Amino acid sequence: MSLYMKRFVYASLFYLALAAIIGILDGTMNLGYAATFAHTHFNLLGFMAMIVFGIGYFILPRFNGTELRFESWIPVHFWLANISLVGMVVFRGLSVETGADIYSVLFVISASAQVISIFMFVVNIWITLTPKKQPQAKTPIGQPSSPSTPSATFVVDEPKPVVRVSADTPVAYLVDTLPSLKETLVRGGLTPLGMPGHMDKVRAAGVTLGNAARNHGLDLDQLIRDIEDELKRNGFATGNDISAQPKFTATTMIGDVIANNPRARATFQKYFGSGCFDCPGQAYESIDMACRMHGIQPEVFLKELNETV
Repeated sequence: MSLYMKRFVYASLFYLALAAIIGILDGTMNLGYAATFAHTHFNLLGFMAMIVFGIGYFILPRFNGTELRFESWIPVHFWLANISLVGMVVFRGLSVETGADIYSVLFVISASAQVISIFMFVVNIWITLTPKKQPQAKTPIGQPSSPSTPSATFVVDEPKPVVRVSADTPVAYLVDTLPSLKETLVRGGLTPLGMPGHMDKVRAAGVTLGNAARNHGLDLDQLIRDIEDELKRNGFATGNDISAQPKFTATTMIGDVIANNPRARATFQKYFGSGCFDCPGQAYESIDMACRMHGIQPEVFLKELNETV
């Protein structure tokens, strides 16, 4: 959460406390219309609106899997909203108490500035949440476009993830990554995996490859070689391929890192807490975006993440 997102939250808490104090005083001492106006607007525009602004700026882009379109607007919105709110309360009270026209004019100016600040939030979030139109594929030259002739599309196969196989690798992770590895493990000596329902028990217990090999008296190195051979036959890269060593960058999607690298979870837990593990935005949120939202230097996080994994 950026500095001004936090400031919106802090400001909302301040206005809540201030409105509570004014409400108590007005209820016991009957301070008049000005106090009632201040109590109402500090609650509505101070507490409720600003807590929505702070949390909305932080949460809504994440759940939409996009970046906030105009992040530079937030400081302007913050100061405009706070100054105009105080101006509304002060000038409205003076206008009622003195009847001077100048205070009425200043109140209208403050109220107009408040409306502008609200529209800054509305426009920013609206554009952020609006999906971008994807360009349609062009029909190849000389080929007519018709219902029976679909437009040309170009499909690029994404590289399979790197799978490191070691004694610490969970058996369930291997089978979930490549189902045919179950037969490889059964042929290698882990025959109970062929029994109905046994894989669920292995998954629940978190059995690692090293534990399974030791419990069944198997050669762990040979088992790893058999697994890596099957992975390579299916287009996967293994941890022993020097050229396939993963290097996470600022543009890497955090969902890909978490899904394919169990060791990475500890680093994400350390810097971001457990929220990334079930956040729907992880499929579209890059490491850079996550770091900026949490106030973490991407270089620091990436260095530790790459070293850990």
